[in-house]
Formats: sequence, C-alpha cells, structure tokens
Amino acid sequence: MSDDKLTKWLAEKLLGTHERKTSAAPAPVPAPPSPAAQKPAATQPSVAAAHPRAPQGHKPASHSGSQQRHQSGNAPARSHSPHGPRPAAHHPSSGRPLPRHHNAPQGAAARSQSQPSAKPAPFTKTSGATRIFALGGLDEVGRNCMVFEHEKDILIVDMGFQFPEQDMLGIDYIIPDVSYLDDKKDRIRGILLTHGHLDHVGAIPYIIERLGFPTIYGTKLTLGIVERKLEEFGLSKRVKLQSFVAEDHLRFGQWDVDFFRVNHSIPDAVGIILKSPNGTFVHTGDFKFDLSPAGDQRPAEFDKIAALSHQNVTALFSDSTNALRPGHTMSEREVAKTLNEIIGGAEGRIIIAAFSSLIARIQQIMDMALKYRRKVYITGRSMMETLEVAKVLGYLKYPKDLVHDAARMGKVHDRDTLILTTGSQGEDASALARMAAGTHQMVRIKKNDLVVLSSSPIIGNERSVAKVTNNLCRLGVKVIDNKMMDVHTSGHANQEDLKLMITLVKPKYLIPVHGEYFMRQGHKELGHQLGMPQNQGILVENGDVMEFKNGEIRVTGEKIPTDYVLVDGLGTGDTSNQVIIDRQGMSENGVLVVLLSLDKKTNKLIRDPDIISRGFIYMSESDEVISKISREAKDIYNKCISKKADMKRGELKNMLKVGLEKMIHRMIERRPLILPIIAELDKDGGLSKAPPSLHGDEH
Repeated sequence: MSDDKLTKWLAEKLLGTHERKTSAAPAPVPAPPSPAAQKPAATQPSVAAAHPRAPQGHKPASHSGSQQRHQSGNAPARSHSPHGPRPAAHHPSSGRPLPRHHNAPQGAAARSQSQPSAKPAPFTKTSGATRIFALGGLDEVGRNCMVFEHEKDILIVDMGFQFPEQDMLGIDYIIPDVSYLDDKKDRIRGILLTHGHLDHVGAIPYIIERLGFPTIYGTKLTLGIVERKLEEFGLSKRVKLQSFVAEDHLRFGQWDVDFFRVNHSIPDAVGIILKSPNGTFVHTGDFKFDLSPAGDQRPAEFDKIAALSHQNVTALFSDSTNALRPGHTMSEREVAKTLNEIIGGAEGRIIIAAFSSLIARIQQIMDMALKYRRKVYITGRSMMETLEVAKVLGYLKYPKDLVHDAARMGKVHDRDTLILTTGSQGEDASALARMAAGTHQMVRIKKNDLVVLSSSPIIGNERSVAKVTNNLCRLGVKVIDNKMMDVHTSGHANQEDLKLMITLVKPKYLIPVHGEYFMRQGHKELGHQLGMPQNQGILVENGDVMEFKNGEIRVTGEKIPTDYVLVDGLGTGDTSNQVIIDRQGMSENGVLVVLLSLDKKTNKLIRDPDIISRGFIYMSESDEVISKISREAKDIYNKCISKKADMKRGELKNMLKVGLEKMIHRMIERRPLILPIIAELDKDGGLSKAPPSLHGDEH
C-alpha cells in the first residue's frame, strides 16, 4: 500500500471522513473492551497530601526518593482505569525497593465498585486569556520546554537541555532560561514530561530548585531516568515524582490534562492533551507511528487521537524534526531484520554503537545475541546506567548471565562476543571514539572486528562521526552505517505520519515545534497541503507569547526572556558571553600576557615589559614580534603615566589592551586575547602585594 493510501485508509477507518466535525462532541471511536474495562468503574478516593502548590482536588499517592513525603496542600484531581498489581521493583544501584511512583498510580484504598468513575466538573468561562510560549526547542534541536499558563495556573511541558554549539568552547550543556517564572513559583502546578530523552528532561537537575521544587509528572520509565539524574545531584529526596499512565486524567486548577500513547525511539512516550477554558491544546511530544513496534511496545493510540477530531482542538503543537523527509518512518522491526542478518553472519567480534535510550533496539540486540550464543559486553557510562534502570523497571528482559561489564571480557572467543557501546555520534570522550583512537582501557580494536553504527548523525555531528569512522577504518575493521544498510530508523514522524496526525486531530491551528525554522516551515506547508489556510499555520520563535481566548489566537508581540543559560562543569549560568568570546579568541589567535614590573614608590618601569605568549605566533617569527610588542607596551605605559600620574589600574590595563590590539593587528593581522598584569615591586625587587589581576579580573 502506498504512503498516501495508507494515510487515507487509516483516517477513513478511524474517522469515516476527512471533513472536520463541528458538532458537539460525539462519542469517540471505541477501542475493543478489555476485561478490566468491562468491570464497573469506581470513584477515586483521597490519599496522601501532595505538593503545596498543587490545586484543589483529589490527592494521589506520591513519593520522593525512597520514602514518602507528606506535605501540606492539595494535589490534582485524578481518575484512571483500574490496573492490576505490579511486581515490586528495586533500585538498580542500591538494591533497595524503588519508590511507588515507578508503578501504576495507586489509591489509598480499594475503590467502590458501585459508583461510576469521578468526572471533572465542567469549566467555568473566565475573563483571562490562555498564554502559551516556548522557553526552548524552536530553531534548535534540544532544550525543549513549553509553558502553558491560564491565570493562576501554570504547567510546564518538558525541561530538556541542548548540547553546545561548536563555538561554545568548554560548555557542557545549554538549558532553558526560566527567569520569567522566578516570581511565579507558587503558580506552577507541575512539570509534565512527554518521554525520557535528555533533550526533554536533562535540564531538570539544574533548574528544579530555582522553580521551588514543583511536582514532576511522567510515565514509569521517564521518571526512572529522571530519578537517576536527580540522585547524581543529591536531589532525589527533595523532588517529588508522580507517575501516570496514558489512561489517567489529571486536573490542575483550571487545566484538564489527558494523555495518549505514541511511538518513539524510547518506550513510555506520550502526547499530552491540555484543556483550559479557552480551548483544547494537543502537544504530540516526539513521536512517530509504528504499526509493528519492537519488543513489548504497542502502537500509538489511534482511537484516542482520532477522537480528538470531535473535540474542536484549538491548536496542535507537533514534532517537526523530520518534516522534510518524505514517506512514513520505517518500523523498528525492519532494523531488527538487518541486525539479525549482520549478527548471524559475522565471524569475528561485533561492536554495535547506539544511543543508550534506544531500549527497544537494545532488547532486539540482546535477543539476537542469545540466539547466536554471543555474550554481550557493555561499555560507556550512559549505556550502563540506562540499561540498569530499564532492566529494573521491566523494559529490558534478558538472562542474568548474558550481559557483562566490558572490564570482565577477558579472553572470550571473538565469535562469542558482542560489544554494545556509546559513541555513535562521534563524541570525543565516548567509548567508541576511544576505541578508534586506541586509548580505551578495556577494548582494543582487532582487524576482524565488525563495527555497526546503529544511528544517524545529529545535525552538526557529521564531521565527528566521519573522524571516528576514518580512525576505525585505518585499524582495518569493517564499518557499517545507516547509509549502507538499514541499521537505524528515526524516532520522529516523516511527512506522511505528520499529515496523518493533522488529519486525525483536525486542529484549528497548526503550530510546528521541536526543530529548526526550515523544518517547521516545511511542517506548516504540510498543513497547507491538507487544506489548512496559511494563516492557521503559526510559526513562532522561542519566547513569543501566544494568547488564546475562546478558541482564537493572537501573537501578542511580548517577548519572554529565552537567553542561553550555559552549564560549565559545576557552574550554571555563571559563564558570561565575555567568557565565551575570550575562549573563542584564545582558540583562534592564542593568548598574550603582558607583565609590567613597577617601582612601588615612583610607579616607573623597573625593566622592559615581559611578554608571555601561548598559541600566538610561530617561534621562528616570535623574537622580533615579541620585542616590538614589549616596546609598544612600554611606550603606551609611559604616555599614560605622563598624562595622568594617578591613573587607575583598570583604566591603564584597558589602554594597554586597546593600543596593543591595534598594533598587533596592523603588524600581523591577528587578535590574540591580551592580559595585562601590573606588579608593584619594593626596593628588594619583591612583590609589595599580589597584582590585582592575579585575583580574578584581567580586563
């Protein structure tokens, strides 16, 4: 069946028509009833108190770290389908029982079987507008974070980080700017997470304290990943995590929230339906449609998504990552067929590099290793951590003796070995890059090895991936990537899947998110191809405020701060633009230190300025150039002192910098970072006091 026919068939099967329904909420397309669903529903009792800022309503059970936290206040109202008991889980590192948030939501007592499920009260129309804006994720890949605000109730969807751009030297991550929320902490009702990828959850440890520790809501696997990150920062006992399943309904003040299951490259991904008095808003999260997903995953909930067409959805915020790729996204099972062929036919060791979050693919690799009697050896910190969490929570299933740390590899026969590693994006410090460079402590590349890059390079990483591939090939190994065989598929919807989402939801406005501008522009055009007027495809930037009232949109012109907040080591937000500029200058033109030694009493130079350079000029040219710079520094200093004997040190340093920058650029057309240091010496030639510049400010 062709892509267009598949889209049409699914839409007609689920909707019966391609026309937008405007009648008042017909019944949604029913799903086959499960045995649990045939039982009488029940009311949700009140249970332990939740976050102090949570709105009025029923109170779900909640935990933080390994113990329950009881706090004053109220939690969101909640109702969900009954679920059977789930086995207790234990923490991957400590072995202690995991908090109950990792299991299905639980009440404090059995529900009454004679009463229907509690339903949210109808909204009362208010005078306020609903405000929605992105703090990140637009015109970039990563830093995904959106704010949904209605009067006194604020919900945040996702809180991810972004990897630094190539010119951001020394920066580890970029996180959202949440300064707009600084004086609104008491209005934040919760953080809703669509899935567990770090570009959607990675900023939480850096930001959660600044926001006043609002409750975090997510599915079981997502919260398992978040809790591991919080433990690294010593925050797990201070943050409240509350799990939900796709069947749950939550109420946060004037917001009603529902969920629908989607497919992605990590399990437990959901889309979110947010309803305010001014409309219904659908956030897809990262998604694709996979009718035959790998492992125990199920297809997306087409019935729920199709039912949205009858709810007059105001706006669809939809993933735009693959908006320029034609067709449907390939199923994960197709990748499994290729990997099975590769693993079954290899005679030596197999090294597979993949994202650690590709849990369904990793499960398939484990199954194939078991089938072909290969032991799996893990290397790479993020791979080991993710596998531990997924194994404990039941998302990975394999025999205990199948998987081992690479440190225990020893003298295993090559044909019995499969190495699973990180580094598919060519990161310098990754396990695969160290193998390729011959610096990995546990794995040495052999000529009969077969390396599989089960990924596609993220935009900007192409050169790094090529470098690692070149190094591997020089060592005589065979490298297979996605261009040669189907060893990877995207977790994002291609054009036909995006069109299917629009067709099923039938939103009034399409607002492409998650991607560069050209991706979002292409997504808007898909909506136009389906008959949406151009003015109903809305392209905004980070910080642009959209106001919705009674189903109508207005882009206000207000701009919320969305500056880059840079994470550098343990510091967050303390790396200024000037620091980045200085690092760029040093990387391109080197650094020049100009040391002036002064007589403490007379302020005169005791000797010619000393010049120290690093990365500035080739040694054969350096003597003459350095001598000229020293003379110029001496002349500048003497002129300054003759004009103003009591000139302040900061002003004097600035004069030296400006004068030397002009002279050096005129002489050799370079602009090194210049650091003047002024040292006052006593009569014995020793420092009378430490130069001020040695205590910090060199500028």
